[in-house]
This record gives sequence, structure tokens and C-alpha cells, in this order.
Amino acid sequence: MAAIGEDVLKLHIKDAKFSSAYIFYGEDDFMKRFYLDKIKAKAVGDNLPEFNLHVLDGTKAGIDEILELAMSIPMMSDYVLVIVNDFDFSSVSDEKIEELFASLGEGIIMLFYSQTVKPNMQKGAWKKAMKLFKEKGSSVKFEKKDARELAKIAMSAAKKRGCYFPQYLAASFVERVGNDLFLIKNEVEKLCAMKGEGEITAADIDAITVKTLDASAFDLTKALISGNPNKAFDILNDLKQQREEAIMILGAINSSYIDMYRVKVASQKGLEPAAVANFYSYNKADWKLKRAAFNAKNLSVSQLRRSINVLCDADEKLKSVNNDATVVLDETLVKLMLIAARSQQ
Repeated sequence: MAAIGEDVLKLHIKDAKFSSAYIFYGEDDFMKRFYLDKIKAKAVGDNLPEFNLHVLDGTKAGIDEILELAMSIPMMSDYVLVIVNDFDFSSVSDEKIEELFASLGEGIIMLFYSQTVKPNMQKGAWKKAMKLFKEKGSSVKFEKKDARELAKIAMSAAKKRGCYFPQYLAASFVERVGNDLFLIKNEVEKLCAMKGEGEITAADIDAITVKTLDASAFDLTKALISGNPNKAFDILNDLKQQREEAIMILGAINSSYIDMYRVKVASQKGLEPAAVANFYSYNKADWKLKRAAFNAKNLSVSQLRRSINVLCDADEKLKSVNNDATVVLDETLVKLMLIAARSQQ
């Protein structure tokens, strides 16, 4: 086998023709769990799972325990599935890794997936393990999906529940709730449960869905720049009522200003907002850069620098036990608004 994508993995599941070993890694934990459950249902299902399904905590299981299960024999089933979560191959010798792949018996599916352990593919035992997964099994990297893909998933999830999600609204919905697929699925379920059937509207989304801190910070920043203090402080008060920590609120606002600064500097070099993603890790969230460019259009680089300096000063004050967090945040918003107002004079 080799490094494969979701399209090939879907065929493995559809045809019930599995590799003897898989490793799922990458940043999208939702898709790892999704395909793990699909493999589990197809390979084992109700066929004596007490004998044909083994789930190990890789942070506690040793290589010898895994080796023993690798030689299991399916009982009244075509496959026995061994799932190992967060196993760190860096603690295993090359010889033991080779022994593991050599010992995989007929009908065995050995599936490793990572959540907290970050594989280091370029050196040591991890490099050896990945080489063998590609030669004798399948490795699948699950990257975070971009906004367009997430919007399609939201639309599809709504359709399955008897609701219609217009594409333009699905896109703004993703910006509102973030790129976590677990949260997107949950919020779509809430929307459809409330709606029952029919077309989802902007009012429905505003009424029931949870807005991420990042999305709130964007709206707050937009209000500051456009000279709308009432809206800015309304958003800030909502965040306080949601018990968001002051340092987290400030961090989200700071992130919004840094995005604006990056796209503003890039535009002076003749680069489009999306080009900034080539220099920084936005994890397929380059839509943030497009909206940052919209907010930054009436601000100068100098204004953005001064704004970021204000935010850095506020960060230092919040980390001091002698300052009131509410006062620091309120003063910071006023200072940011005054800097932005100079572009409107």
C-alpha cells in the first residue's frame, strides 16, 4: 500500500478490503474518529466484538502487548480489529517495529491513530514506522478542511435532517462556529431540531448557534474600526457574561489585528490576502485573511502597529495581579477606537 487519501480509504471500507495496518494522523480528529468508526462497523460490526475488537490506550500499552494482539485469529468474522490510540513509536526499537509488521496475521487490521501524540516523521523510530506503514499498510493524513469543504459538510448534514442550508449562509455559519467538525455537526443538529424542516435562515443561526471567540473578536474589531462603540462594548459584555477569560478575549482581538497587519503589509508588496497563508500556518483557515483585509482597508500600517502595541501593553497589564481585568479591557477598546478614528477624519 502507501500514503492514501480519503477517496481510497472509502473504497477500502466500501469493498471491505482492508490493509493489515493503518495509521491515522494529522490535525482533524473528527475525521480520524469518523473513519475509525466506519472501519469498525464494516470489519467487525456485531461479529463477536468481544473477541474481534481490541482497543488499547497507546500511552499505557507496551509494544509486546500490541505484538501479541497482532497475531490474533478472527472468530466467526473475516477480520479482527486492533485499535491503538496515541502510541509513541519513538520509544520502540527498529527491530520491534519490524517484528510488529512481520507478525500481522491473516485477517488482522492494526489501526493506530494519534490525538495528543504528534508523529515526528523525519527521524528515528517514527521514520522507520512510517516507512513500513507505507510499504506494508496505509498511512492517512487528515488535514483540517477549508471553509468551502466545511460549508458543504454543513449543507449535507442539514439535508439529511430535512432542512435546506443555502450555500452563502452555510459559509457564514462556518465562520461563526469555527472549523471544528464536532462543533459544526452539533450546531447543525441544533438548528435542524429547532427548524424541523425547510430553509435555514440567518435569524435561525443568530438565535441558536454558538459563536466562537474568534468570530466574536472579528465582529468586535469591525465595530471598533467602523466607529461603533455601542456594538463593540455589547459584544465585549456578551463575552464577559459567557465567562470568557479576559486574557483569552484580548488574545482573540490581538490575533484579529495581527491578521490585518499581515495582509496590509502583503498588499503593499502587491500580494493578495491568501498569499499570507504561504508564510504563516493558518491550517486552511485562510478565509480569516480575506475578512481581515476587509477590516484593514481603511487603516494604515502605522495605525495597525500602534494598535498592536496597545494590545501588547494590555497583555502585560492583565498578567499583573494589581490591575482590574475589566478596566484594562475597557480602556484598551477605547484606545483602539481612537487610533482607528484618525483614519476617518
